[in-house]
Amino acid sequence: MPNPRAHRYILALLLAGAASSALAADYWGEPPSPWPAPQSRQYAHEDEAMRVRVEAGMLFLRGDEYVFDGDSTLSQLIWESKLPVLRGSIDVRVGGGFSVRAEGSLAGLGTSSMEDYDWFVPTGNFDAWTHRSQHSDTSVDHFYTGAFSLGYELVREPDAVVRAHAGLKYTDVQWSAYGGSYIYSVNGFRDTVGNFADGTPATTYRQQLPEIFLGVDGEQRYGKLRVGGLLRGGITVFGQSRDNHWMRNLLVEDSFRVTPTFTAGLDMGYALGRNAELFVAARYDQAFQMRGKAVYSNTNTGAVTIAQDDIAGAALRGIEVTGGLMGRF
Repeated sequence: MPNPRAHRYILALLLAGAASSALAADYWGEPPSPWPAPQSRQYAHEDEAMRVRVEAGMLFLRGDEYVFDGDSTLSQLIWESKLPVLRGSIDVRVGGGFSVRAEGSLAGLGTSSMEDYDWFVPTGNFDAWTHRSQHSDTSVDHFYTGAFSLGYELVREPDAVVRAHAGLKYTDVQWSAYGGSYIYSVNGFRDTVGNFADGTPATTYRQQLPEIFLGVDGEQRYGKLRVGGLLRGGITVFGQSRDNHWMRNLLVEDSFRVTPTFTAGLDMGYALGRNAELFVAARYDQAFQMRGKAVYSNTNTGAVTIAQDDIAGAALRGIEVTGGLMGRF
């Protein structure tokens, strides 16, 4: 996984460069040139009112599910996927330096796996697990995100713009695992080895994460070349997860407290003309480890067996690498 700190440094330099170049002309009071503007200025699009982006690529996704006892981890399920992803967005300038943006992504198919670890004797050492099951027959039932934000231009020049923005986002992902193999500690340490029947439903896990965020984005143009960046921080609100352990007739429903989130992105485009651009992009999203309340119930009878605060946990992170086409109108 990329280092979020490195992303912060890269984006800080990018956005600082955009702001400094835009402010330099005002500071030094450069006189207007008697010559026509360079041809590359035609790609600055001062009069553009809307941008539409469509992109496709790969999403590398990891979700974690935890059971805690105080500071000790009793159980951890690790879900990992490599998925084709589609992403789209619409930006509309509404005047006065303000803009609105709607964006979303959809992913599926690809390859996935799940590993389930338990520590019946907590030691703080991950490798000292007592129970483990591995499920290569795992799939993503669905993955989608949607976000809406309002932006305000802090700096706008013919070849640079820096915006602050705030908005709402929703992420929904569900995995299902089947069959698999196991190593359990029954009469001794890791003394029982076996396999579940192929195709037998093992676990279905879903995360639903609403988010509130603040951020800054910007871009700098160099003729036909455009370099852009995004930096965003936020919090999850009313996050929840649902875990069905089908072989045990067990349903676990978790509700999480407010938790930080982080997003960073970089993209580079090349203008094909006044109204079209090809671009490549990379993006990192993370919902940090969440904690909250868990309710355990029997899926056959509905009887609640455990309802306890601060024993549930979850996390989600993903990297997108995409390429696409942008239109300006």
